[in-house]
Amino acid sequence: MSLNKKLTRRRFIEKGALGAAGMAIANTLGVSSLRASSSPSDTVGVGFIGVGTKGWRHLKTIKGIPGTRVRGICDLYTGHMERALKVANDPTVKSYKDYRYLLDDKDIDAVIISTPDFWHAKMTCDAAEAGKDVYVEKCMTRTIPEAKEIVKAIKKNKRILQLGHQGRSNPLHWRAKEIVESGVLGKINVIRITMYRNSNIGGWRFYSDYSNAVTPPDADTEHIEWDRFLENAPKRAFNERRFFHWRCYWDYGTGLAGDLMSHKFDDANMIVGLGFPKTCAASGGIYYWDDDREVPDVWHALFEYPEKGIAVTFGTMFVNEHYGEKVEIMGKNGTIDIGRNGLNLYLEPYTDKNKEILNRLAKEKREMGERVRRAADIPVHTYTGDRYLYPEGSPTLHMQNFIDCVRTRRRPRCNEDDGLEE
Repeated sequence: MSLNKKLTRRRFIEKGALGAAGMAIANTLGVSSLRASSSPSDTVGVGFIGVGTKGWRHLKTIKGIPGTRVRGICDLYTGHMERALKVANDPTVKSYKDYRYLLDDKDIDAVIISTPDFWHAKMTCDAAEAGKDVYVEKCMTRTIPEAKEIVKAIKKNKRILQLGHQGRSNPLHWRAKEIVESGVLGKINVIRITMYRNSNIGGWRFYSDYSNAVTPPDADTEHIEWDRFLENAPKRAFNERRFFHWRCYWDYGTGLAGDLMSHKFDDANMIVGLGFPKTCAASGGIYYWDDDREVPDVWHALFEYPEKGIAVTFGTMFVNEHYGEKVEIMGKNGTIDIGRNGLNLYLEPYTDKNKEILNRLAKEKREMGERVRRAADIPVHTYTGDRYLYPEGSPTLHMQNFIDCVRTRRRPRCNEDDGLEE
């Protein structure tokens, strides 16, 4: 069964058509490429710009993808550079403090940009002008004009761009998209997104991995290229927290909207095809982690799509994680709930057919000795993904897609037009 063929509601409910969709989804995601090998002549030379938390993980991912080779690494902190060079484990890998010299390397075909947000646009445009394909972390940019410059540079130079929204390579979202297109949910009116955390580390107070909430002992101008860091930002006296905890400050990051919301909002956009909202209202503030941060630790937003009859709500904070990370797509006939434990589909007891299905499920569970309060709380379909074929939430599949597209010149799953829909 192909993802391009719409499932009917009857086929989904009565025949379990989605249960047999694994191979079709695997083909759509290009999973077979995970097992493919490349000849030495097909080696993709990769350069890394920024090897802090995310860039370091991407470096380890690239090391596991056949047919790639790390050619250069750029970072402004010697601690990050030394750690990355150990992971690369190749004496031919060149190190840089200025990314522009890395872009001059003819052996580098593609670059992976994992820097603070305020550098994304300039680095991406410079890389495109240098003839490099680009994998750039979210958020794509800080402003719409910057995003337009990226799209212009990528198209002008005929480059490949993959935006680091790994949700587009998550099989849960492809399954959700298939369910939506089947019509099982009925008319969708509300999408509710939550992304809740409860820690100072989750609130971006870390420097090399999510287990570290302090700055390193050698956080000084001898080990950090502070002036180069500020080359594209307002000048300030050296402040190690602004360098390592940059997400907490407006000069360098985009706050909860660009860092956390962009992930889940893109997931919902991919599943339902939302596009740009007509209106948006947001509110928030620094309500708990009242340190020297400038961006809110509690933030909520409401997006309206009157032409589609859909409202999207988004809530995120660093002071409670009870609801965790979820995307809930709610229609007249059912709800898709996508969280860390997988995907669940619930039916509304709205039609006679739905009531019949739910009553049958409730009866079966009661006969097995299970306590059932509301039949509508029983999922009629559960999907966690094949963990061998689909490493859920893993950047490996998303990065593999990027490398495949560097070779084939096909468009990656989250390209420049996905990052800026005009």
